[in-house]
Amino acid sequence: MKPLIPSSIRRVRVPLILIGLFIALVFLAVNATGQTATTSRPFAPDDLFRIRRVGATAWSPDGLFATIEFSRESRWLEGVPTNDISVLDVKTRSLRALSPKGSAYLGFFNAVWSPDSRRVAFLSVDRKAVVRVWVWTVGTPSPSMLANIDARIGLNDPPIAWIDDYRLAIMAWERGAARSGPLYTRVLRGRNVVDSWERAIEGSGASVSVLESQSTATSTIPSIELLSVDLGSGQRKILTRGRLHALRVTSDGCCISLLSEDPEQSVASYFETVARAGDVEAGYAAVNWGTKRHLIDARSGAEMSRAGENIASKPQPNRVAATPPRSDARLLSQTPSGDAALYIADGPDGSHLWLSGGAGRALSLSHVIWRANEWMSEIKLGRAESLSYKAQDGTPLTGWLLLPVNHVQGARVPVVTIVYPGTVYGSNVPSGVSPFRVNFEHPQLFAALGYAVLFASMPAAKEPTQAHALPALLNGVIPAIDAAIASGIADPDRIAVMGHSDGGFAVLGLITQTNRFRSAMASASFSNFVSLYGTFYGQYRHGDSGSPKAGQLLRTLQLEKGHMGMGGPPWSEPDRYREDSAINFVHKVETPLLLIHGELDFIPIQQAEEFFTALFRQDKRAQLVRYAGEGHLISDRENVLDLWRRIDMWLKETMAPRPKID
Repeated sequence: MKPLIPSSIRRVRVPLILIGLFIALVFLAVNATGQTATTSRPFAPDDLFRIRRVGATAWSPDGLFATIEFSRESRWLEGVPTNDISVLDVKTRSLRALSPKGSAYLGFFNAVWSPDSRRVAFLSVDRKAVVRVWVWTVGTPSPSMLANIDARIGLNDPPIAWIDDYRLAIMAWERGAARSGPLYTRVLRGRNVVDSWERAIEGSGASVSVLESQSTATSTIPSIELLSVDLGSGQRKILTRGRLHALRVTSDGCCISLLSEDPEQSVASYFETVARAGDVEAGYAAVNWGTKRHLIDARSGAEMSRAGENIASKPQPNRVAATPPRSDARLLSQTPSGDAALYIADGPDGSHLWLSGGAGRALSLSHVIWRANEWMSEIKLGRAESLSYKAQDGTPLTGWLLLPVNHVQGARVPVVTIVYPGTVYGSNVPSGVSPFRVNFEHPQLFAALGYAVLFASMPAAKEPTQAHALPALLNGVIPAIDAAIASGIADPDRIAVMGHSDGGFAVLGLITQTNRFRSAMASASFSNFVSLYGTFYGQYRHGDSGSPKAGQLLRTLQLEKGHMGMGGPPWSEPDRYREDSAINFVHKVETPLLLIHGELDFIPIQQAEEFFTALFRQDKRAQLVRYAGEGHLISDRENVLDLWRRIDMWLKETMAPRPKID
């Protein structure tokens, strides 16, 4: 059979070396094209939910095992413990999954080892916000759940502790108790108001809630019970009941220490607690955990004298100096004896977790036990560089510029300025630049959209009374903008400002003091200290996170004695409340403003609504974006993706280059 190649071509003889060279060049070109395609992808909002992270670790007392929480993909960016738990065998340097598989549970967390290192207890949470207790015994194939126990999760208030090698102390909801707490709120997204509305719609019962400013009687509503569970015999005993918190076991295991709330405690007493301690944190602790300290017998539950109380404290590891397995690795945790350590590094090649030392090995010997996020090698990120400048008062400061992806040297670009009062940057790149950090408003996402991000230092006020003074907000921010322009990077006509929480307050304050910004974005912001003082926390309003009165105690403490620095209630410090409230200067605002707020935020959404209404009344450009079921941070995947579509549209509208005038 004749070849199917024209004779005219067959007669051309090409040296084999040239053919080989041609094929190699084609291969390299294709490979280079593919490499460019896979490494030039910018960071995207959906990537926030793909990143796997290492959470809490817990070492067994003998240092032979460690439990490690690993995040998994979920619909929440943060707030809900969507982790799996694995156990590390230090001798074999191997990991095995400990938490049960399946979709029945959102995640697992809060591992606690028994004193003899033979058992570990941990918690799970399901889609109804029910928290279960699990126990795994070393050498057994799987953990067992303790049936019919719904553990109560409070604010920094773990519900389980080991009494001895076989007995667990557990704070659980009594049957019929109205469950509440931050985890309950985050999982069920404000379920209480939904239930109330359903009763109102169906007429199935009264949809009323009543608050008393002064308690007249001790509540008989079921609350919390402290259980002792013997894992050997299976016996359970209720040791005490009440509004219990801060569970701790004495070092000899004989007694249990608890705090309890007093429903009849006067409001004034919380302020007296702050005065005695000289620290507002004491007042917050009194609100969250109560002030009555109890010491009870771990077997009978009988109240005991607190004389000679010796609470077991978490052993602090001996910090043995060790060389990290690589330069960017950081110490995650060490065994109680300090002979083994876990190191983690997050970088362009993904995440790596090392075990160093342990089981007689030198700490200098490290072994990778976990890898994840290798896809990060595909992502092209913005690069950060520092700026040196002086504040308006002459203070030397450092700011940082995160350059947009594919930034061309010498090109001026639009800038989003991130503000948060009291933040002062140093010689290290701001940690928030790392794509591995959780942030629903991640700066790398602005860089991916073509914006530089300016991190402006904002030194704290020297006088506490000036902590939220509006004119002082300009001190570190305006010179930072001038420095970014002088660097040749910032387009002076396309500067935006953005902040969250106290940073959101700063945004509203700044745009009442200057018209320097083309656009502004404020999330979880507050604008009126008078109405802030008297408006309920979003997540406490219907009792989801706890009593609304507890929320208001926290609020009044914060404004009068804490971070807000007002020095008293509005009726005793009217001038300070008025002068520090951006709402009173809203007539000066000329900057288009995007307001972002979660309906369940502890900063009431009414704060954003007030500022929006004031701009609406003046026919000024504003947009208010409200997310149902969200708290202080926007966390649900669909909401985060929606928010970034809106941020992109908002900036394209408000930061567009102005038409050139001939």
